[in-house]
Amino acid sequence: MKYLLRMTREVYSCFVEANGKILERPVGNIAKRNLDKKREDFLKRYIDLVLNTKIVSDTTKIYIRSSLPSVAAVITNYNDMVGKSESINIKTAQSQIDYDTRKLARYFIEDTMINKILTSSSCDLTVYEKQFNLAYSDYSKKNKMLTDNLVLKIPRVDIKDTCSDEQFSEILSVIAPYFKKNIHYVESNLPKSVGYLLYLMTSLISSLTFEDKARYKIIKNMIE
Repeated sequence: MKYLLRMTREVYSCFVEANGKILERPVGNIAKRNLDKKREDFLKRYIDLVLNTKIVSDTTKIYIRSSLPSVAAVITNYNDMVGKSESINIKTAQSQIDYDTRKLARYFIEDTMINKILTSSSCDLTVYEKQFNLAYSDYSKKNKMLTDNLVLKIPRVDIKDTCSDEQFSEILSVIAPYFKKNIHYVESNLPKSVGYLLYLMTSLISSLTFEDKARYKIIKNMIE
């Protein structure tokens, strides 16, 4: 998978300015290939994922941004520009980059993915887009915004790019009560009788009335 990382550096050099802004259109070698918009857009999204999420480490990002030929050269140059406290051990950097390369390989399983996108006008992006969507789902801030605000854990399933109005309404009706905002509202508006639940859960069973025991059993069954 080292070829994929090497080609990722090529995408960076042609799509990203020195200030980190991603260009609308590529420059350099990739510009000469006259890619169609769909392939360009995929490469822009890919390099944005790599640079602006935690799918790879800061060390690997330093390597991707550099034009120097080897990890040792990149890290030596980096260490020359920073203070001693910020310097990176070359062997540690190599291990981190190797680890991140394997991580990318778990999503983008084809080492020649970028090369095929660059060289084949008939390249079918469908498989690559599905792989990208899984990676984006795991690492994007947009998806994190959803998962951080939802008490339910959304299972890791295949990404679907279509949904009928009926299906969308169905999933909204299922998850709506489990958004933290809604739960906070419910918590703030619980009736005072909720104190009875605390009584049931903190009292000795033997001290409860027959009716209390029956209600305790209902709560217990809901928990277990």
